[in-house]
Amino acid sequence: MASGRSRESHEVRIEKLVYGGEGLGRLASGQTVFVSGVLPGELVRAGIVRKRKGIFHAVAEAIIEPSPDRIDPPCGGEKQCTGATWPFIAYPAQLRLKQEILLDTLQRTGGMRPVRPLPIIPSPTTEHYRLRTQFNVRTEKGAQRIGFFRQGSYSLVEVEDAFLIHPLINRTLVAVRNLIALLPPLLEIHINASPAGEVHLLVFGAEETLKPLDVFFAKLQKAVPEVIGLTGFARRTKIGSLGRNTLALEVEGLALHATEGNFFQVNWEQNRNMVKTVLDFAGLTGSETVLDLYCGIGNFSLPLAKQAKQVVGIESGYGAIEDAKKNAQLNGITNVEFIADDLQKGLKPLLERKLKADVIVLDPPRAGATLKTLERILAFVPRKIVYVSCNPSTLARDLKFFHLFGFRLDRLQPVDMFPWTYHIECVAEMVREE
Repeated sequence: MASGRSRESHEVRIEKLVYGGEGLGRLASGQTVFVSGVLPGELVRAGIVRKRKGIFHAVAEAIIEPSPDRIDPPCGGEKQCTGATWPFIAYPAQLRLKQEILLDTLQRTGGMRPVRPLPIIPSPTTEHYRLRTQFNVRTEKGAQRIGFFRQGSYSLVEVEDAFLIHPLINRTLVAVRNLIALLPPLLEIHINASPAGEVHLLVFGAEETLKPLDVFFAKLQKAVPEVIGLTGFARRTKIGSLGRNTLALEVEGLALHATEGNFFQVNWEQNRNMVKTVLDFAGLTGSETVLDLYCGIGNFSLPLAKQAKQVVGIESGYGAIEDAKKNAQLNGITNVEFIADDLQKGLKPLLERKLKADVIVLDPPRAGATLKTLERILAFVPRKIVYVSCNPSTLARDLKFFHLFGFRLDRLQPVDMFPWTYHIECVAEMVREE
């Protein structure tokens, strides 16, 4: 990377934003440049920071002609704003841009457009919505510091009253900092909150052993009574829990429990909207068999089971499947089966059972589904595939595969799960052509 003084600068007109939040423009030579911190239509002075495979990446050094959608950030400085990648964009414009980026990515990468594109669902809460946060820990001059690493570095920002994080997590962070001398050397601290107002912590020690945490935990509970439990890990090996190790959640009238950091969505109100969308897209009548792939703790499986004949959920995480089974029992749901297995391996026994799935729901990680998983999905001969995605690029790739085998993209519902960031969550409905 060039130094700030010798950095090459160009005036660039921004044509559009692409997934990842950068603006696309062209240099006078016609070469493509991606610029961070910009909006469509803006004229900016772009400082080139790197060139990779003939494509330039730049930062906006000055905004010459600002967009009417540019605002002063509602958060102040790095300590509050870290994690908010779009703090300079008015919220209505964020929603519009996410829809445009999603549709553009599907067209460009997947060669398709939805028959019925639906307007994005805005987040009921746009600030302090994050219920789960992973903090990094660094020891400097004998003292442990807690915060987030700056993007692309190990330089720590000691966040305070972070703009996107739930107030209970921010309060807990203050208390942990005040008690840091009681903690052993750490690598990470995960602080998770429930919508009902409970907090659970995971602490990851930097050494093979972890000194007792009883004194720390007692003082933390006194400072923040909402803290219900703490689980300690030496490196990645669990060594014990204090207090209660599950957080209570609720969706579609069902009680869910998430144990010790098992995944649940960070924006719970939007999770409710996403579950409603999945149920709507599935269009169940009570006679269907449904496969829920990457099912986690049963967030989709259990509401689906209330409307289906049978649901089978598969997830590689053993702990999440244990939660899913307990959640089914807790709600008296008996027409659901949960399998802990790698997706590719877990689907094979079901095919050998000659199971036919009318509807398949999948919610893969950011990398999308593997080709083998996609191929096995087709072997179940579903009439409908409901795909929940947090990455438009891998969504477009995977939907293109289904499209090649006779499925059309009908409805597409973006859900703004992550306000003030470029992240895009959506639900896609693929229907088999008759």
